[in-house]
Amino acid sequence: MSIEKLTVSNLRPHGLLSVELSPTVTLILGQNGTGKTSLLEAIYILHRGTSFRGRDHDVIAHDKKSAEIKLDFSDLPSRKARLLEIGGNKTGKQFIVSGITTARLPLKDRLPVVLFEPDELRLLTSSPQRRRDFVDGVISRLSPTYSKVLSRYNRTLQQRNELLKQYEKMQSEAWQSHLFVWDVKLAELGATIIKTRSNFIDRANSNLPRIYNQLAGGEHSVFASYESSCATDGDVAQKILSNLENSRQPDALRGFTSTGPHRDDIILYLDEHLASETASRGEMRTIMLAFKLLEVELQTHHSGKKPLILLDDVFSELDISREGALMDFLSDHQTIITATDLRDELKSGASIVELKNDA
Repeated sequence: MSIEKLTVSNLRPHGLLSVELSPTVTLILGQNGTGKTSLLEAIYILHRGTSFRGRDHDVIAHDKKSAEIKLDFSDLPSRKARLLEIGGNKTGKQFIVSGITTARLPLKDRLPVVLFEPDELRLLTSSPQRRRDFVDGVISRLSPTYSKVLSRYNRTLQQRNELLKQYEKMQSEAWQSHLFVWDVKLAELGATIIKTRSNFIDRANSNLPRIYNQLAGGEHSVFASYESSCATDGDVAQKILSNLENSRQPDALRGFTSTGPHRDDIILYLDEHLASETASRGEMRTIMLAFKLLEVELQTHHSGKKPLILLDDVFSELDISREGALMDFLSDHQTIITATDLRDELKSGASIVELKNDA
């Protein structure tokens, strides 16, 4: 399965553009502002049903009311998406796959894709929230049911936080009774999230050193530690529930829930030292690339299909040996790379698409 052609209309900043894609490597070259990332975004939308950048509304060209995307495949029916402004900065979507039009891309029609973004490669020094989102994103692409649990957890957390703010307005007994209901739901959902994350981190630790060393060329230890505000084994739901009950009064004063998987973190170690403190920029990027290549392997295993690889300006801070190792790893996948410029070694054997400033 590979994409043969991408066609976009009124996709910021493009009017009408059609691009032929290689079944191996396509390089999309152009200066900043020429819409390189927008093309990756269009491809991602027709693979996963949503944008990886901000709001769907921002995909549409400034002076237009709609945008259209089409993908032609080598061995799958063509598929289309149309994004429509419906007022109030809201956007409606229509997907057409195998002649059937839907408002959302059905799970059965979603295709495996792994995206490499510059922002993700800086996660070691970012906030715990972004590291949680990174891990949750990988797991959700592997297991659609996990994203549903996350959504239910976040809605329940919001309800509990609203109730915490009613502490001085409600009778104590009624407040405690209502809070217990939300605590039980939060504990059940939170236990599923913690166990799933913990299992993923265990699997990552079994593979990260191999992948990292393949990229870096050497023998290093790489380890991820899941730092949870609750236990990660045993009766996790009961332990979360106990934590929630014990923190009710302090949480009421704070106005938010201070314990649960929404407060957890993932800490990475390189050669037994905190990577965020001792790793160089190149080592940090290599650790995160190892995580993304792990996702490539896991998606291949889960779906039975090789995922499409989208690389958005990933090579800007990699040395030539790590560039080569990365491309060797991805050699049997369809890969689309954006860059302002690339070394000649990476252009060899690749299809090149050049975007101009007036695209």
